[in-house]
Amino acid sequence: MLFCSKCKKEVVPYGVSPGAMPAEAIEETRKALEKEGKIVLFNPPMFPGAKHNCPNCSTQLIEKR
Repeated sequence: MLFCSKCKKEVVPYGVSPGAMPAEAIEETRKALEKEGKIVLFNPPMFPGAKHNCPNCSTQLIEKR
């Protein structure tokens, strides 16, 4: 699980291929996750050891288990 220590929220990586979903469906997904208190990180690089930053505050995310 990715976590932002500054925002104090779980960050959910979410991959979307261009044209695979209507923009409205993507926005609905984002809003649903935000209602759960989570932040969505769209299309992050998913290779081992990749470092990600919070899309809200740019703080480097930490991996929590």
